Amino acid sequence: MYDSRSSGVHDVAPRDEVDFMYEGPQQVLSGAHPLPLFHPENSVTRPPVSPYLPAPQRPHPYFTHELPELPHFKTTRPIVYTVGTIKQRIVAPVFDLANKVSHTRELDPFIFGLYPETEEMAKNLSYWLVRCQNFSSKWDYENREIWRKAKKNWPNTGMGMARVGDRKNHAHPWGAHSKPVKPWNMLMPTMDVKTWSKSNRMLVTLKMLQGKLQIVERLTLPEPTQEAYLELCRTMGWDVRHKGGGALFMDGGSRLTPSSEYDRAFFFGSFFNGRNKLVRPTLLCDEPYDYNRTSSKVRTKGPKGQKNPIPINRFNAYDALTHDTLIITEGALMQLEDEMYTHKLSMLPPHIRAQLPERGFLDSEVLGDVPPALQTIQMEAAARTEEAEQVMYAPYYDNPYHPWKDEGGASYAIDAVEGTVQRYVKSRKTSWVMLS
Repeated sequence: MYDSRSSGVHDVAPRDEVDFMYEGPQQVLSGAHPLPLFHPENSVTRPPVSPYLPAPQRPHPYFTHELPELPHFKTTRPIVYTVGTIKQRIVAPVFDLANKVSHTRELDPFIFGLYPETEEMAKNLSYWLVRCQNFSSKWDYENREIWRKAKKNWPNTGMGMARVGDRKNHAHPWGAHSKPVKPWNMLMPTMDVKTWSKSNRMLVTLKMLQGKLQIVERLTLPEPTQEAYLELCRTMGWDVRHKGGGALFMDGGSRLTPSSEYDRAFFFGSFFNGRNKLVRPTLLCDEPYDYNRTSSKVRTKGPKGQKNPIPINRFNAYDALTHDTLIITEGALMQLEDEMYTHKLSMLPPHIRAQLPERGFLDSEVLGDVPPALQTIQMEAAARTEEAEQVMYAPYYDNPYHPWKDEGGASYAIDAVEGTVQRYVKSRKTSWVMLS
């Protein structure tokens, strides 16, 4: 029991939950690990959300077919198996907020089945760790900014460094830097859309392969308080304590009312100082731009490099690896599939792309081939507003809903003197720039 005592001495009472008698090879020690890990993360301490345990025998720990006893919903967009994807169907159970499985949902293998590669995910992680520095606090003195006093630091009688000064210059190894660390000497890293998208899809697939991906119907609270949020986390089994597994939420509304904004009650309730984070329902980022690439503006106080860093509330490698469970709503699934659809089709080789129209992959709701896809409630409200206010533009020349309505009655003549093309509508001269 103790190394400091001989093996025959048993005069110390056995400590509760520490000392035990070995009952034989059939004894099961929960959380036991061959390595002396202080925070063991195994299937006992971090149970998976998936219906199966991740095992090398199955391609992924979710269902590969629909369950006949549960209603099943397909993906919003047609499925294409591109290069890096798992060639298996991914059918995930969908939980309601009472922690009951209500139906199943097919996941797009382009998003949730892109097999992870370490290099791509490492690009994401290293970008995020560099991007999340506090660049404003990296401020140090320059040689010419040092306040030098005229008096010597110590007299050169006796032992001491004679005529050294205040040791603030960079000639001494313990002094300042020759290039001072300033915010404008730092470099904000650059991330392009393709690498960000690919690494994010690989990370989502990694969470899926670990069985840590949970699809929920919606994320909402009865009242926008922290108590309601913690009650929901307790019901769903999400450990949002600091020392718990953590939860990473991607809130995009429900299946019938997808939303690009957060549910307001859930957003206000989710301000809890545990290990939880709420991210936007997107895996993409904006194109990087640097309006001071050539240092034309010498008086800039920010770091060099990309001027639009990826926002903090985006899905990224660091949060995906530090939070145990990834919770995605069905509206977020719709938005992910919608924004990835063009990328997915453009990745296909040309001989496959030529087959897309006859397979029905390019059916457009604008042309009336197919009923229009479900949009987010913000886009739906904007479309209905435009549809209602469309008649307000009718009496004006610059009607955006009926452009060039006078092209049928327009005739053109070349003015050889001016060297211009003149446009006549109803025998009156008009101009391209005339708006009335």
